[in-house]
Amino acid sequence: MKEAIKSLLALILLTGFFELLLPEDGLAKYSRMVIGLIVLFSLINLALHLGKDFSPELAMMEPGLYPDTSALVAEGLKLRRAGEDQVEQMVTSVLQEKIERAVRKITGSEGIRIELQSSPAGRKIKALVLLSSDPGVSSELLQGIVGELLGISPEQVEVEKEFEGENQ
Repeated sequence: MKEAIKSLLALILLTGFFELLLPEDGLAKYSRMVIGLIVLFSLINLALHLGKDFSPELAMMEPGLYPDTSALVAEGLKLRRAGEDQVEQMVTSVLQEKIERAVRKITGSEGIRIELQSSPAGRKIKALVLLSSDPGVSSELLQGIVGELLGISPEQVEVEKEFEGENQ
C-alpha cells in the first residue's frame, strides 16, 4: 500500500518535471494530455489493486469486527428517553411557575399553587390548582383561566381547596 502511494507520487513528480521540459508549441497540449492519461491510468490501477486487497463483504462476514448495532440503537433510544424526560421536567417546572404567576395576577390571590401532570408520552397535560386561601373567584372560572393559559380543556383542570371550607 505504502509502496503504491510512493510510486504514484513519484510518477506525478516525474510528470511535472517532464512538463517543465516540454517546449511551448502546438504539441505541448497533446503531450500534457498523454502525461495526464498516464497518471489517470496509474490512479485507476492503484484503486483496482486496493479493491482486491480489501473486500467489504469479507469484513462484514468476520465476527467481532463491528459492534452489535441493536445494542447501540437500544442505548441511543434509552439516552433519548432520558433526555426527553429531563427536558420535560425542566419545561414543566418553568411553565408551572409562569402559570402560577399569571393566575395570581389575574385573581389577586397569593394562595394559589399549580401542579402540572403530563402523560408518559407528554401529549396530554392535566393541571391541579391548589388553593390555600379563598381566591375570590369560582372554581369554574379558575378552571377556565388555567385551561386557557395552558391551551387545554377546562375539564383537564382540577381545583382543590386546602383551606377550611368545601373541598372540590
